[in-house]
Amino acid sequence: MNNFTRRSFLAKSMGSAAALILPQFNSVARAMTSSNGIPTRLVYMAMGFGVSTKDWFPTERKTTSNWDLPELLEPMKAHKKDISIVQNLSLLGAPNKKAPAHYASLHYLNDATAIDPSYNHKSSTATCDQVAAEFIGQNTKFPSLSIAAIDDNKLKGGNGPGMRSISWNKEGRHITGIQGALKLYIALYGNQHVNKEQLANQFSQKRSIMDFLVRDIKSLNSKLSKEDQQILDQYTSSLREVELNLARSFDLSSQKGTLKHIEKPPEELDGVDEIKLTYDLMALAMEADYSRVLTYMLPVDSILKSINATVGSHDMSHYRGQASVAAHRARDQKNIEMLAYFFDKLKAIKQPDGNSLFHHSMISFGSGLRHRHTRGNLPILLAGYGGGGIKQGLNVVNPIDTPINNLWFSQLRHINPKLDNWHNSSNNISEIFKA
Repeated sequence: MNNFTRRSFLAKSMGSAAALILPQFNSVARAMTSSNGIPTRLVYMAMGFGVSTKDWFPTERKTTSNWDLPELLEPMKAHKKDISIVQNLSLLGAPNKKAPAHYASLHYLNDATAIDPSYNHKSSTATCDQVAAEFIGQNTKFPSLSIAAIDDNKLKGGNGPGMRSISWNKEGRHITGIQGALKLYIALYGNQHVNKEQLANQFSQKRSIMDFLVRDIKSLNSKLSKEDQQILDQYTSSLREVELNLARSFDLSSQKGTLKHIEKPPEELDGVDEIKLTYDLMALAMEADYSRVLTYMLPVDSILKSINATVGSHDMSHYRGQASVAAHRARDQKNIEMLAYFFDKLKAIKQPDGNSLFHHSMISFGSGLRHRHTRGNLPILLAGYGGGGIKQGLNVVNPIDTPINNLWFSQLRHINPKLDNWHNSSNNISEIFKA
């Protein structure tokens, strides 16, 4: 791979404005690819409120390649040899007593203490997707794509009010995420109804506002206490993220690169159709190498509406009556059907080495809860081969209360073999990750 300096690379790919605002990333000149030069993609997906029954897990109580698909996972029949069920992975970080138990999804990707921002929550560490993005994502349009749920319920799909994504940055701040397929489409394709001159004018106006804010912040900083300076520094980091997104938005609107054309979705799209379109857009972004690291918090309420369920998502999660139990199971089955649809898409996209995009990906699907408020033995499905060095088709039974970060560490180590440990991970999941 060619070596790039930080500034020359960013100037080429995102414009000179972005080159002035990012810190040094050691990963820019060493993004991980497979032995044949094809990049690895990572996808993390979460469903709120866990799963409905024990039917997620195979009945076998030891690691084996000879296992039967549970009834709930029947839609995965065509992909069974390419997926693994990983049992006994748990969130071990103690939740704050003030935080509703359903907030477990907030720390699904880092096992940090889950708490609502109104209690001044700061994540103890960035989520694994953001760690991966610094290593493999920095020479793409979007180092990471965080896609958020669309839900009306106060618990927002099990994430908590206002918390619709599963990503936290290295500053310990929640990443809001791109909410829904329509906004994801606009982020990828830009506004195709605005000409280049109009886009340049809009971009210039937004940059002027950003420059004004940053200038004022610098003048204020010397008058604040050390603690307030830290808070202000976090805010400045957020502004830098906004500025970088503006630069990318302008760049994407001016040139589409290799992203295949797809019609702009209607605004009223929701539920199952909206999720399938999101999967379509994710596959296109991965194929075009617009992003190598994607997260997606799936909605709950809109799926329930699509399948004509008459219960709300929170009642569903507590099995309040037979209707809730039936709705939960139907929602879970629909999630697996749509996941199989996504896998079909990725398998149909061929890469230069003759393998599929699915082969060159690592895809995890699960939840920060098993059921109700239970944070142990989480429902986890792992798919794809990461370009090689991964064994699939397994039912992996770990010791009880194995840290979920063992899985995330294993994935991070797959793209960065020099990584020794991460957060509270205790070991590599060697049954799957052979390297």
